[in-house]
Amino acid sequence: MTISELSDTKPANGSSKQTALSWNTIQDRLRESVVSIRCTRIMAFDTVSAGCSNATGFVIDAEQGIILSNRHVMSAGPACHKGVFFNNTEVFLQSLYYDPVHDFAFFRYDQAELTAFTPKAIPLSPERAFSGLQFRLVGNDSNEKMSVHSGELSQLDRNPPDYGQGYNDYNTFYFQASTTSKGGSSGSPVVDIEGHAVAMKAGSNKNSLSCFLLPLQRVVYAFEYVQRGEIPPRGTMQTTFKHITHVQAEKFGLDVNTAASEGARTDGVTGLLTVDKILPDGPADGILQVGDIVISMDGRSIAEFWEMSDVVDAAVGHTIEIKLYRKKSFETVSVAVQDLYAITPSRALRIGGALLHDLSFQKAIRASAPVYGVYIANDLNGFVGNAFNNSQHVIIAVNGAATPNIAALMEVLAGVCRDEAIVLTIKNLNDLRNEVMSVARHPSVSLPNLLFTRSISTGFWLPEPFTGMAAVAASGESRHIVDSPKPPPCADSNSAFSELFAQSTVAIGVQTICPADNYTSAPAHGIGVVLDKVRGIVLCSADIAKNPAAMYTVIFGRLVRVAAVLVYMHPLYPMSFLKYDPSALADDAYGDVPVASLDIFKGPSGRLDTGASVTVYMVNSDDGHRIMPAAVLSRSTAEKTTCHQCLHRRYLKSEVFLLTPAVSISLSSIGIVCDAESNIRGILIKPPTCSHQQTNNITVGFDISLVQPALEYLQSDDCSKGDIVRVLDVEYGKKWLSVARVYGVSEEHIRNLAYGPDPQTKVFMVTKILRRRAPNMPALEVGDIVLSVDGKVVRHMNDLACHYSRDSVDLTIVRNRKELSIRIPTTRLSGKSTDHVVCWSGTFLQKPWIRVLERANRIPSEVFTFCSITGSPAHAELSKSGGMFVVSIDGQQIKTMDDVLRVIEEIKSDGAVREFRDNVSSKQGYSSGKMPGRDVVVRGVTLAGQELVSTIRTNDHYFSAWQIRKDAKTGGFWSMTAI
Repeated sequence: MTISELSDTKPANGSSKQTALSWNTIQDRLRESVVSIRCTRIMAFDTVSAGCSNATGFVIDAEQGIILSNRHVMSAGPACHKGVFFNNTEVFLQSLYYDPVHDFAFFRYDQAELTAFTPKAIPLSPERAFSGLQFRLVGNDSNEKMSVHSGELSQLDRNPPDYGQGYNDYNTFYFQASTTSKGGSSGSPVVDIEGHAVAMKAGSNKNSLSCFLLPLQRVVYAFEYVQRGEIPPRGTMQTTFKHITHVQAEKFGLDVNTAASEGARTDGVTGLLTVDKILPDGPADGILQVGDIVISMDGRSIAEFWEMSDVVDAAVGHTIEIKLYRKKSFETVSVAVQDLYAITPSRALRIGGALLHDLSFQKAIRASAPVYGVYIANDLNGFVGNAFNNSQHVIIAVNGAATPNIAALMEVLAGVCRDEAIVLTIKNLNDLRNEVMSVARHPSVSLPNLLFTRSISTGFWLPEPFTGMAAVAASGESRHIVDSPKPPPCADSNSAFSELFAQSTVAIGVQTICPADNYTSAPAHGIGVVLDKVRGIVLCSADIAKNPAAMYTVIFGRLVRVAAVLVYMHPLYPMSFLKYDPSALADDAYGDVPVASLDIFKGPSGRLDTGASVTVYMVNSDDGHRIMPAAVLSRSTAEKTTCHQCLHRRYLKSEVFLLTPAVSISLSSIGIVCDAESNIRGILIKPPTCSHQQTNNITVGFDISLVQPALEYLQSDDCSKGDIVRVLDVEYGKKWLSVARVYGVSEEHIRNLAYGPDPQTKVFMVTKILRRRAPNMPALEVGDIVLSVDGKVVRHMNDLACHYSRDSVDLTIVRNRKELSIRIPTTRLSGKSTDHVVCWSGTFLQKPWIRVLERANRIPSEVFTFCSITGSPAHAELSKSGGMFVVSIDGQQIKTMDDVLRVIEEIKSDGAVREFRDNVSSKQGYSSGKMPGRDVVVRGVTLAGQELVSTIRTNDHYFSAWQIRKDAKTGGFWSMTAI
């Protein structure tokens, strides 16, 4: 693995047969010492994201079981690693130590786990490196174990490579060479003909064959401390240096001979060190200047990075005297040396789904920013806000109180109730001149708030509860939040309907709890309209309310915020219904908030004819309420709103209308279409799209008659009658009447369609069976043309798509050129969304939704998984299946979600977790080397019917199981519990 998946180099040929034989001998000796490393980064932290990858390491102390690899392989945040030796022996790797800046780290394994062999340590010999040295690089290249590459060192004084926004090394030389190694070989030893490691592979350039190798001087320095069980001292001036040649130094006015007389070392070296970056408010700020050329430190000549590091690391907590060449003169300055570990994040706060930690030296030096503030590493539930979830933002104040670090932020949050809104002052690392104010709200349902702290002695991260923002205000859950004292603008205040529309329009906020129904969307917002203010029913686009495992809020008049529940997702049309508590709108602090209902039952509900004049009322976030005159341009059958490549909820074809001039609304908005008498005749929605579609769907109109049955169902006091939507489990396509005649449609039916009332030119043919029925059940077949339903001639798609509350329908069809009458039972489609999700070992389990049932060749269980947390135990094993039914866990049959809960209870290891954490707290976390968990066999069946089997090593320390359910006792809101 390389940091940015860069590529590598070409081999150097041996000069003789004897040399080749010697290299073969060395390679055989290396086989037992080189280890393939499987890396699992559990959470986003500092410069890395969560995920899985492969890399390399090699044994440097066989007695203590110490392995050397790269810092970017270990990761600065919580992670798990497994080592695989040449004979496929697997060992757990403890994260023993990583350097705060340089790209090296030490792992440790339990020697007792190696019973078949004892690896030999590869000696570290940085002094053996020289330009022209031929070497072998042995590693896990492209995840292929024991790949051997040849090369020749060509440059020994290269400045550290720039890998972009991720991890970068500073204040060290790098070697450059050319090999054929690719990603996965990071951490590979670079060995000479005698088997000594002279460097270690770190990265490469994807645009060339250049390979970047880390020298080992500072590795040897740190290794001596680690062998003794100590932490190597590391100092910093919050300054980076770069190497310049003597020729470049002369261009700055420095005479090399004069520099030598001032104490500079010029013989045997190729240049000097110059100041490259100085962090604001750091120890060197105002003392050093960019461009200063270093002559000596504390009287020691400095020409190479390792010499400078020797002086700085030995002076932690003290000052050093630095002689510089600056502006054509020599000066001596004193600079304090800070402990580098003090600006290396070792704690991470997970709060409301967001992950926060101190701003690191790595991020600060990249942005030339002071090491100040709390870095937003990730934000899954929208605690901070979707706009700041791009790993480039720092919180510098909360509610006006400065937060220079995570400790200060926790102190501020300790006195804040969970239901309070807090004001964050945020800076973008790419725009340090400006500050942004944002309101953060803790989600009502989220994973427990935890503070993860790294144990320096063991390398493990220990979680402990964070009690800040845990208390609820004495008055109960606050549902009233002032967003703006002004009412939303209305373009036509004299219009009675426009006022009604303005008072019925609400803003909708969405905070995702976890993935469900194939949706993993980030926090979102949109627009909805109130259809029943007495019962609190709101209509919105399915694009905004598409993830059932989410929390919804409804904002009235930009003044009052009320929690809402997703109560119905129409299974055929892209519309969703939310429900809120109307009593929450009455409050003494604000008075009664004016709310109106849109009466969709007033006036005619038939189809709008082409050419009909209408008025469109809509809300866009940028310009508020708008009113547009328009006319119906055309009517047609809508195209598919999702493709066959994904499992997103799929909306069947229906008849829609287009308007002229074209009306554009955002994906998360909605429009109301009225006739001249202000009767609501339709709604405008932009159907959701998926990533596989190349173009966005246009805004389309749906007749209000498609909305009315769902609203009536939700308004009924007795919903026990079940879901009202019934379908025939098929897809239809249109055929011209001229073609229909060929298929056997009678001339009488053709004339009736072509010349009768509401003339039509097409018939509807079955093109796909969505769900197969039992062989003895009557069913439609591909190629059937449907002429009538319950005696009514089929003229439009809406006559076929939905059969409300009918258990069966009588059809007249044409099959094989013969007209037949057939009675077919309908299938009930539920508009009730998913109400139970389990997260186990990082994978999300739930009942299959409509789209899965349509795609599956067979349904072996009621438990389906489609998604896993990046970096979790399940991620590497199950994420490639593309979704599967789980039929067995740990040898026990799985049929229902209750089976899942039962098995999890049996295999979890709460006692082992407590013991492990106690050991880590007492600095005894490394015994057998394994975290609490076990190997579990998981069997599943894909949508295509293929059986899969994989093993998962559970990790109960970092990934304990939990579940969320919709709780009827709390009005259908989600609740989360540990398993």
